Amino acid sequence: MGDELVRLLVAAGAFVAVYAVNMRAKSKEIEIQRADAERRLNLARQESDQIVKNSLREAKELALREGRDHDRVQKEKTLELQKVEKRIQKREETLDKREQQLEQKEKDLKKQAEHVEREERRASDAIKNAERTLRESQEKLESVARLSLEEARDMLKQSIESEVRRDTAEEIRRLEEEARRTAEEKARSVVATSIQRMANEFVTDACVSVISLPSDDMKGRIIGREGRNIRAIEQATGVDIIIDDTPEAILISCFNPMRREIAKVAIERLLADGRIHPARIDEIVSKVSKEFDEMTREAGERAAFDCGVQGLHPELVMALGKLKFRTSGAQSVLQHSVEVAQLSGILAGELDMNVRIAKRAGLLHDIGKALNEENEGHHSGVGAQFLQKCGESAEVVEAAAKHHLEQNQNVGPIAVVVQIANSMSGYRPGARRDYLEKSMGRMREMETIVADMSGVDQAYVIRSGREVRAMVSSTVTDDSAVGALARSVAKKIRSDLNYPGQVRVTMVREQRVTHLAK
Repeated sequence: MGDELVRLLVAAGAFVAVYAVNMRAKSKEIEIQRADAERRLNLARQESDQIVKNSLREAKELALREGRDHDRVQKEKTLELQKVEKRIQKREETLDKREQQLEQKEKDLKKQAEHVEREERRASDAIKNAERTLRESQEKLESVARLSLEEARDMLKQSIESEVRRDTAEEIRRLEEEARRTAEEKARSVVATSIQRMANEFVTDACVSVISLPSDDMKGRIIGREGRNIRAIEQATGVDIIIDDTPEAILISCFNPMRREIAKVAIERLLADGRIHPARIDEIVSKVSKEFDEMTREAGERAAFDCGVQGLHPELVMALGKLKFRTSGAQSVLQHSVEVAQLSGILAGELDMNVRIAKRAGLLHDIGKALNEENEGHHSGVGAQFLQKCGESAEVVEAAAKHHLEQNQNVGPIAVVVQIANSMSGYRPGARRDYLEKSMGRMREMETIVADMSGVDQAYVIRSGREVRAMVSSTVTDDSAVGALARSVAKKIRSDLNYPGQVRVTMVREQRVTHLAK
C-alpha cells in the first residue's frame, strides 16, 4: 500500500514533470508562434502601408496625368477657338471690304444714274429745242413762202451763219475754260521735269562749290554772332554763302568762278586757322586775292605743259590760267582748250600737217574769253588781236579769229583743223548748255552796269542773278543818297537788260574808322 502510494506519487510527479516539460515546450512554441505571428503581422502592416503609399502615389500620378491631359485638351481647345476667331475675323474683314465695295458700287451707280438723268434732261432739252427750232423754221417757212427765192436764200444763210457763230463761240469758251483749268497743272509738271533733268547737270557744277567742315559746330562759327562773319565773307568776296541742313558742308554760290574759288580758299584757310572774325576775314581774303595771280599762272603753265606747248608769252600764260575759272555752256574753257589742242594734234598727225602748230592753235583758240571783261567785241576777234600782240604766228592768229566761221572759204588748213576739233569737243552730248552761257553773260553785264555807277566801289551779282549787291563809297555818297542811288541802279538795269522775274538791288554803305592806341 505504501509502495503503491509511493509509486503513485512518483508516477504523479513524473507526470507532472512531463506535463510541465510539455507545457514549457508548448509555451516556447506558442511564443515562437506568437513572435512569428507578430512578424507576419508587421510584414502585413508594412505591405499594407507600402500598398497604401503606392496607391497614393499612383493616384497622384494619375491625377497629374489627368491634369496634364486636361491642360493639353484645354490648350488645344483654346487654339482651336483662336483659329475659329481668326477665321471669323477674316470673314468679318472680307464682309467689310465687300460692304465697302458694295457702297462704292452703289455710289458709282448713283453717279451713273445722276449722269444718265442729266443726259436724259439734256436730251429732253435738245428735243425741246429741236421742236422749238422746227416750229420756228415752219413759221419762217410760212413767212418765206411769201418771199422771193433770193430773199429766202439770204435769210437761210443768215440763220445758218448766226447758229454757226453761236456754236463756235460756245466751243471756244469751253476750250478756254478747259485750258485755264489745266494750264497751271501742266506748267508745274513741265517746270518740275525741266528742273529734274537740267538743274543738277550744270547749275551745281558750274555755279556752286562745296566746302567740307570738320563738324557741324563750325557752321555757327562761320555765321558768327548775329551773322557778322558770314556777312563779312559775302561782302569781301562777292559770293553767296548757303548754310543748310547738309551735314558737315556749306555751299558757295556765285556765277564768277574766280570769286568763288577765292572764297573757297579763304574759308578753308579760316577753318584751318580757327580764328574767324571780320578783321581776320578781310586779311585772309586780301592775301588769297594776291596769291590768286600765282595760282592762275600755275594753271596756265600746267595746261601748256600737258599739251606740249612751249615758249608762250607770260601774258598768254596768265590769260590761259584765267580760262580755268571761265565756263562756256557747261564746260570749263581751260579743259575745253586742252581737249581741242589734243584733238587738233591728232587730226594734224593723221593729215600730215604740223602737229606742234595745230596744238598751239587749239590751245589758244579761245584765249579771247579771258579778255572779254576788259575788251569789247566777240572773243574770237579779241583773242586774235591779243595773240598778234604777243607775237604768235599768223596760223595761230587765224585759227583764233576764224574758229567759229560757218563757211570754210579763205581759211587755212590749221584753222580748219581747229574748227573741227572745237566742234568735236564743244558739241558732244552734254558738253554745252546755251542757257547757262547766256545767263552768266547777263549777270556779268549786270555787274558791269552797277559797278560803273557813280558812287559804287564794288558790285556783286548773287542768287543766280536775282539780286545785285553794291558796296557804296562812304566818302562820295552819304546815307541820304543811298536810296536814290538804289533807284537809279534799278532803273538802269531795267532799261539796259532783258531778264526774267525781278532783280533785287541792295546797297551797302559801310564806314570803318581805325585808330592806334600807343
